[in-house]
Amino acid sequence: MMKRFLLVLPMVLLSLAVAMAQRTITGTVTDNNGQPLIGANVIIKGTSTGTVTDIDGSYSIRLPEDRSTLIFSYTGYTTQEVQIGASNMVDVTLSEGIILEAAVVTALGIERDEKSLGYAVQSLEGDQIQQVAEPDPLRALQGKVAGVNILGSSGAPGSATRITIRGNSSLLGNNQPLIVVDGIPYDNSEYRTNLGLNGGGAYANRMADIDPNNIETINILRGAAAASLWGSRAANGVIMITTKTGSRQKKGLGISVSSTLAFEEIANLPDYQNSYGTGTNFNYQQVNGSWGAPFVGATPYATLKEIPHWYQGRLGFDELDGVTVPYRAYPDNVEKLFRTGVTSDNSISITSGGENASVGATISYLSNEGYVPNTRFTRAAFSVGGSAQLSDRFSLSANLNYTRTDQDGVISGVGALGGNNPSAFA
Repeated sequence: MMKRFLLVLPMVLLSLAVAMAQRTITGTVTDNNGQPLIGANVIIKGTSTGTVTDIDGSYSIRLPEDRSTLIFSYTGYTTQEVQIGASNMVDVTLSEGIILEAAVVTALGIERDEKSLGYAVQSLEGDQIQQVAEPDPLRALQGKVAGVNILGSSGAPGSATRITIRGNSSLLGNNQPLIVVDGIPYDNSEYRTNLGLNGGGAYANRMADIDPNNIETINILRGAAAASLWGSRAANGVIMITTKTGSRQKKGLGISVSSTLAFEEIANLPDYQNSYGTGTNFNYQQVNGSWGAPFVGATPYATLKEIPHWYQGRLGFDELDGVTVPYRAYPDNVEKLFRTGVTSDNSISITSGGENASVGATISYLSNEGYVPNTRFTRAAFSVGGSAQLSDRFSLSANLNYTRTDQDGVISGVGALGGNNPSAFA
C-alpha cells in the first residue's frame, strides 16, 4: 500500500506543478462600435496554440508561465499584440485598417479571403474586361481565365456565346455555369431557330445585355463546394458579376468616360479554283450531281439557266428571275463580299460615395457593324444603383438596369428557308 502511495504522490505533485505553471486568460474581442467579433483569432505569441472567439466575441485560453503575449487578429482588422499583466481578464478592441486585396465575392453580401476558400476561384477586374472591344462580356473572358472554354455560335454581331468550365459534366443536360449578376441569378438561355433544311442557329443570349463598361469584378467559382452557396444549378460552376452600380463605391465623387473604336477584317480565306462552276457549301456539285460544268472550252452554256437539270431540263434554275450573268469565273468574288467591321463603344459613369452610403449611374451606347454586309448589333444601356449601411447588421442595396438591343442579319442555320442563308465565314 505504501509503494502505491509513493507512486501516486509524484504524479499528483507533477500535475499541480503544471497547473500552477499555467493560467487561464479570458475576455472579449470587439470592434470600435462595441460589436463582438465572431471567429477572431487569439494566438499565444511564439507558438501555434490558439483559439477563436464565440458568438459573443468571448474567448478563453490557457497561457503558459513562460509566455506573456497574446496576438489578436480578425479579417479586415488590424492585428494587435497584447502584453498580459497580472490580470486574467483581457478585453481587446480591434480597429478596421486592412484592405483585402484578395477578397472574393462568393454570394450575395458574402466576401471571403481567397486563401480561405476550399474551391478554385479566379477574379477579373472590370479594366481587364474593357481591354477587349467585345460586346459580349463572356467572350471578353477568352484567354484570361484558365479552364474556361468559350465558343461563339458565329462571328455575326450579337450572336450567342456558349461557355463551360472544366469541360462538360453531362451528356444530355446543361453544361453551362450559373451566372449571377449583383446577387441575382441571370438567365443566359440562347434564342435560337430550328427553321432550316439542315438545322437551326443561335440568335443570341442575354449576356449580351450586360454592359462591360459597368462591370466592377467577375469572380469565377469552380468545384462542387461552390454549389453549396447557390444550389444544384451551380454544379457546373458560378460566374459572379458585380456591376459598378451594384457595388459599394469609394468615397468622394468619381466620373469615368470611356470611348473605344475597333476594326475587324477577315484574317484569311481558302484558295478557290476558277475552272469549274456551280457547287454549294464548298462542294463542287450541281443539283443533279456532284459535278460542275467547266468555265472554258468544254461547255456550250452561257448562263446558269442553260445548264441542264434533271427536273425541268434547261430550266432547272427558273426560280432565279431577273438579269442573268455570264457563266464564267469571277476571281476574288468571295473576298469582295466582306467589308471592314467597325465597333464603337462609348460610356460615361458617375459615382459618389460617403461614409455609409454610395450611389452610381452608367449610360452607354455600343454599335457593332459586322464584317459581313447587313449584319449589325446595337445596345443602349442605362443603369443606376446605390447601397447604404443602415446599421452594423443591416445594409440596403438597389440596382436598376435598362437595356435595348437591336440585331440585324442574325444567323438562322445552314440551308435555312426564306432566303436568310448565313455566310459560312460568319
